[in-house]
Parts: sequence; C-alpha cells; structure tokens
Amino acid sequence: MPFPYWLAILAGFVLAGLFILKSYLYYAYWGEFNPERMRHMVVVHLANNVLWGLLTPIVYYFVTQYRVYSPAPWSERNKAIAASIFMSFLHETLSNVIIVIPFHLLGIEKISWEAMHTIIGLYPSAIIARLIEYWIIYAVFTAIDSQRKFRTKELELVQLENQLSVAQLDALRLQLQPHFLFNTLNTISSLMEFNVKGAQKIVSKLGGLLRKVLEGDNENLTELRDEVEFVRSYLDIEQVRFNDRLRVKYEIEEQTLNALVPNLILQPLMENAVKHGFAKKIGDGVIEVKTCLRDNQLHLKISDDGKGTNKDQKALLSSGIGLKNVKDRLELLYPGRYDFCIESKKDKGFAVTLSIPFEKRSSNGN
Repeated sequence: MPFPYWLAILAGFVLAGLFILKSYLYYAYWGEFNPERMRHMVVVHLANNVLWGLLTPIVYYFVTQYRVYSPAPWSERNKAIAASIFMSFLHETLSNVIIVIPFHLLGIEKISWEAMHTIIGLYPSAIIARLIEYWIIYAVFTAIDSQRKFRTKELELVQLENQLSVAQLDALRLQLQPHFLFNTLNTISSLMEFNVKGAQKIVSKLGGLLRKVLEGDNENLTELRDEVEFVRSYLDIEQVRFNDRLRVKYEIEEQTLNALVPNLILQPLMENAVKHGFAKKIGDGVIEVKTCLRDNQLHLKISDDGKGTNKDQKALLSSGIGLKNVKDRLELLYPGRYDFCIESKKDKGFAVTLSIPFEKRSSNGN
C-alpha cells in the first residue's frame, strides 16, 4: 500500500471516534440519550470503521487491478463493480459477526430468529451504505496512486531530460575537440614552410594539450585553474606562430581558480581573439583574460585590441563553431542562469564576457 498498514487501522479508529461523537451530540441535542443505545452505537461505529481499516489491503489490491475510469475497458470496469459489491457484502457480513456474537456471549442481546430477521431485512440498505463507503476509499486510493504514478513519470522525465542534456553536452564537446586539433594542425602546417624549429616546438606542446583533451573526455566541468593552464599552453603555440608578437595579460582572482567551468570553455574564446583580433593585425597584439567573483557569479572576460567587427552577436554566433559552441554549452549547463555577451566595433577590439553560477567541486570529488 502507499502508506503503512497501521495508519489505515488508526484512521478507522479515528473515524469511529468521530461518528460516535456525532451520535452522542445528536442524541444529547434531541434529549433522547439512552446508555444502552449509545453503547450499541459505539460498537457499531467501531466495527464498521475499524473493519474497513483492516480490509484496506484488499481494497487497494482491487484499485490496482481494476479501473473504472477511462481508458479502462468495460470488462475491467465490470470487474471493479463486482469487486465493490463483493467487498460490501464481505464487510457487512463480518461486521454483523463482530457485533452479534460478542453481544450474544456477553448477554447484551441474544441471537434469535427475530434478530436474524431484522439483520437480513436491513441488509439492502446496509449494502448501499457499504458501497458508498467502499467507493470513497477506492477514490482516495485512486487519487494517491495516480499522484504517485504522476510523480514517478515526472521523475523519469527529468532523468530523460538530464540524459539528453548530457548527450548534447558530450556531442558539443566532441565537436570542439576536432575543431581545436584541426586549427592547431593548420598552424603547424603553415609554420613548416618558414619556421621548422617553431613547428617542432608546437608539435611537442601539442602532445601536452592532447593529453589534457583526452583525459577530460568524460568530464563536462573542470576547475578554472586547469582551464587557465590549458589556455596558457595553447597560447604558447600561438606565440611561436606569431614570433612572440602576441602578448597575454592575466587578471585572475585567486578565489576563482577552484570554480567549476565547462571543459574547453576558454580555448574557443582565445582562438577567436587570435583569429579575428590579432591574426590580421600588423604589429603587436594584446589579449586580456580577466576573472572575478561577484554576487556568487563567476565572471570571465576575454578581450583583445585587434581589428574588431561591426557584425552583431547573432551574425557572429552563426559564422563559426567556437562561439556558438560556447553559448550552446552554457545554455545546456546553466539554463536561464548565465549571461553571454559579445562586444565589438570596427578597429576597437573584440570582447566576450560570460557569467555563470559559482560552483566548487565538493569534498568527495563530485
């Protein structure tokens, strides 16, 4: 049953007490109080209500087996009606046994043909009363059972949504990894023509980056300190490519280093800053990485002093993999709880700012 058996029996005693009080107040009001009649009513109410409490497992069995509401077939509804009639007869018969035999043994009311005739004559009206009581209990159990099934389905839906989100995150992460590797290999390819030693140095550094990418293959979140370390290695490759014309400034608040961030979240932003802000610029370039913690939100900002663009955010997100990938992952991980903003103007540089809830890895590693 959806609740402990003893609660059903206790409910029977409570209901019996309420009906006994009702009978007492009724007789007291009309001035017809009779101790013998009241004693009889006490026994009747106790037998009727406590017996329903004792029979609740059988009622619940019929609730789970036979439905009367749509879309139950008529055969099942007929069985439910038959079960209600059976339970009403069973209850009325048992309650009469419970009442009549003790009364006879205690000498309160002896069993006689006249008494049996009275009991049999009252059976039709009593059965109707028992049917009403049965269907009330049936309705209560049906409501409880429906609510429990609804909550189970709701939980299953949440679990399915979580599985879908994880699958989507995995797909986005796997999309980003070959994108990053392809661009890095392009860098090596371009260096091979005029800087073989630089290309060899990049290949060496690429090994460390690959290890990081592969080790984090099953993780969607990682600590910011690991992301910053990964980005430093990535920018080391880019600095070789541009003969150290590229400078990077870090303003990392210490308290943000243990914050959990999406794996490979900074690298696409760095790549965008290099590709669109610095690669087409003559002379030195500066990329700034800033992090801070405000109102339990982690703020990350990647900016450059490059050529910038007049394209709006929507056009920028639709023009490549990196920025769109970042935003899509934020939407999956922090729906409605993040900010993602691109600021850029022609010849005024390019900046991406994102804000996510500040979370840390728990002591057990989760």
